[in-house]
Amino acid sequence: MSSRDRVVLPPGAGRFLSTRKDKKAGAIVRQLHRWMKHNGLEPLQLEPWHVDQFLERPFGKRLATGTRYNYRGELLTYLQWLYDKGELAFDPSKLRRGRFARRALPELAEQFVASLAVTLRSSTCNTYRTTLWRFCRWASEQGIALEQLDRLELSRFFAHLQQRGLHPATRCDTIQQVRTYLRWLYERGLLARQPELLIRPTDFPKCPQYLPRPISPEADRDLRARLAASSCRYHQGLLLMRNTGLRIGELISLEIDCVRTDLQGNRFLKVPLGKLHNERLVPLDPETVNLIERLVTVGRPGRAWLLDSAKGARTVSDRYRRALRQACEGIHIVGRMTPHRLRHTYATTLLSGGMSLVGVMRLLGHHSYHTTLRYAAITQETIGREYFEALGQIERRYERPLHGAGSADLAPNRVLADLIRWVDKHIGHETGQRHAARRLAKRILRIASDIQALAPAQTQP
Repeated sequence: MSSRDRVVLPPGAGRFLSTRKDKKAGAIVRQLHRWMKHNGLEPLQLEPWHVDQFLERPFGKRLATGTRYNYRGELLTYLQWLYDKGELAFDPSKLRRGRFARRALPELAEQFVASLAVTLRSSTCNTYRTTLWRFCRWASEQGIALEQLDRLELSRFFAHLQQRGLHPATRCDTIQQVRTYLRWLYERGLLARQPELLIRPTDFPKCPQYLPRPISPEADRDLRARLAASSCRYHQGLLLMRNTGLRIGELISLEIDCVRTDLQGNRFLKVPLGKLHNERLVPLDPETVNLIERLVTVGRPGRAWLLDSAKGARTVSDRYRRALRQACEGIHIVGRMTPHRLRHTYATTLLSGGMSLVGVMRLLGHHSYHTTLRYAAITQETIGREYFEALGQIERRYERPLHGAGSADLAPNRVLADLIRWVDKHIGHETGQRHAARRLAKRILRIASDIQALAPAQTQP
């Protein structure tokens, strides 16, 4: 679409533009009618979501936030003029929601998002709204009606997501949310084909599994000493994160009365609802208790949050990131340092000290141990200790006695059973060797049966 295409404005539009002092009004109005002509739309066919679609790239390129906001205001003023003349089907005044206005969706998509609000959090509903807005915009640009959507068209949408350079995890979330919307349409008879046939498991890209990024023990020691010596409240908040494994959002939401005491006098930190929408108690050592008590005494009395801003509101995460960069100056840390790496370091240190995986999972507030393994992988020290302990147990278990009297303690069938499990674990799971492993296991079973038949009294475990 060329910005120089000849465009015919509705009658009276020239007089309307003559009343506008800003030249942006004439530019955006003429460009709107060029865009409508290019897409075969008349003013009465416009819907609220077309406004957002047009404003994404009104002049063929993405505009700065402030410029787009000014153009939006001029455009809504013109659409209101059309509405008052009866040449627009919807009331544009409902689109005036401030600088960060919600993106308007088609009516069915609005109903779907409204149905999600009953059970999901507002942030999740906003994510669905953004996904559906992009999906509906893409379908409109391709001239695709959702009621007649087929798999070939969806494959083009998946390719579009990949061409945009989106992360595999983002693409997986987008595909999942679109499938949920299509399932909602199918249940109401508004979609011809089943969503499970349109979107298959093979359409979801594989997501990379990243290792945790704890900092080295030397860097951790230096950073904690520097944070403890600082009088900055943001540095003290970061130290509290390191000592308790908090997320940055949980630290910001900590209430001033956040310490609990049990019947034995042990102190716990009450972590508020966070990312996984759950509360938990984290045990505190005396040093961290003293840190919290200092944070309580510093600040305005009667405040709601443990760490609040100068205006009494909750602090923002950017202040903690800047404070962390300042605290890390001169400390050798591999990779970019972020507040979340303090949480990784907290969990990995506990695992290195011998704490169980389930215990760390509870402290981090995870619902599944799979998540804990991603955030706090078992360290090399723990792996080495468990490996050599296992070797010692195996040697003690199958060591041949030096005296004949102890030879009865050796149970051949138990040894053969362990051998079968080893074959199944280390050979049977290898691609292309499962059948060979099964044949080997059967041969071992026959040997165990022959031994038991020859000397049943000496072969019982």
